Amino acid sequence: MNLVIASATFLFFLAFSGLTFAGSAVALVVSTPLFIIFSPILVPATISTTLLASGLAAGTSLGLSAIGLIMRLIKPAGGTSLLFSSPTPLNL
Repeated sequence: MNLVIASATFLFFLAFSGLTFAGSAVALVVSTPLFIIFSPILVPATISTTLLASGLAAGTSLGLSAIGLIMRLIKPAGGTSLLFSSPTPLNL
């Protein structure tokens, strides 16, 4: 059951990450010539660029979260899990 939920969550995060990343990249490519033409308006351009870069970072982090989630949940199915391994006693 956990694997089904993890797979659905993984697909959602990955799809949302791709949409966010693609949308931000397209918006950045489209808006760059406008920033060059209207260069005297630096403050709104800086704000827009910051928002677009934040969108790219959000898309990337969502994608990495999705990949990390699926890797974390597939690894215990293959054998060992760091979460449930018994700690080694300390020899003092």
